Amino acid sequence: MPARVAVLNDPGRVPDDEQIRQYLGASFDAWVNLKETLSGPEFGLELSWHHYRDGGWLCKALQGRKNMAWLAVWEGYATVTCYFSARHRPGLTTLRLPDHLRARIAGAEMSGAMLPVIVELHSPADVEAAVEIIRYRLRAR
Repeated sequence: MPARVAVLNDPGRVPDDEQIRQYLGASFDAWVNLKETLSGPEFGLELSWHHYRDGGWLCKALQGRKNMAWLAVWEGYATVTCYFSARHRPGLTTLRLPDHLRARIAGAEMSGAMLPVIVELHSPADVEAAVEIIRYRLRAR
């Protein structure tokens, strides 16, 4: 993965599309596509920005009060991160995902008791992968 450069750091400015477009550049269309999909009728998730002193602004994709995914903006791309228990790893590796992402999931280290699955958003194909993982997250128990 490329080095991550946190860009949304100003606690006094809630991120908006104008600011996000400035940092994402060519990846902005993928960001908009993801936002519209997650807040649309299939998912109905609420996207809520929160500022954290140790990591700047992160967006939660909420189903009620439950966080389904974390969205973050970096220089030139965005990420979608979902956390799963270890027992979900086999199911995740059978999803319709690009080979490199399935391999990353299969070899990912646990973060405490949770398995972080991170998708970098650069293109529409990346949005499809992120949506597939979030869809799995919504039905995983």
